[in-house]
Amino acid sequence: MLGKLKSKFINWLLRDVHLDEIHIGEHSVVISLAGVKIEEALAANLTWCGTTCDGTAGEALAQFDACYLKSDGKYWKADADAVTTMPVIAIATAAISAEASGVFLLMGFVRKDAWTWTVGGLLYASLTAGALTQDVSGYTTPDQVQVVGIAITANIILFNPSYELVEIS
Repeated sequence: MLGKLKSKFINWLLRDVHLDEIHIGEHSVVISLAGVKIEEALAANLTWCGTTCDGTAGEALAQFDACYLKSDGKYWKADADAVTTMPVIAIATAAISAEASGVFLLMGFVRKDAWTWTVGGLLYASLTAGALTQDVSGYTTPDQVQVVGIAITANIILFNPSYELVEIS
């Protein structure tokens, strides 16, 4: 009973509350009673927004390399050729030197004008270390298939990796 009273009181207390936007650099985060919304304001090439973490690169990483977390606790280029270099869990948000700290995107939007994705098409971990692909037709034993996102436009992706992998056999 006390829990219901607390809930009703909080609902009454917040009934006319309206939270606005918080702007952090180029990114806009909208906070409301319904949740948090990340605005995909990617007006420029090589930009991103989303949920991140700090980490250490195990090798030199280029901006937007797809990475897996190795048992040493460092981020390395993911490669769908083997289960030992998977799954993709993050994307490097900038070039990061080996053994250096950097910011890794766990989920969010990425814009790179050099991309030419098929809009609405799924993105997968590639057989090329650190890369993404929309074509898994050439995968053979024991390659790993992992969906890591979807193309929103030809040059903007929603990175949202699934942790389910299928091994080709």
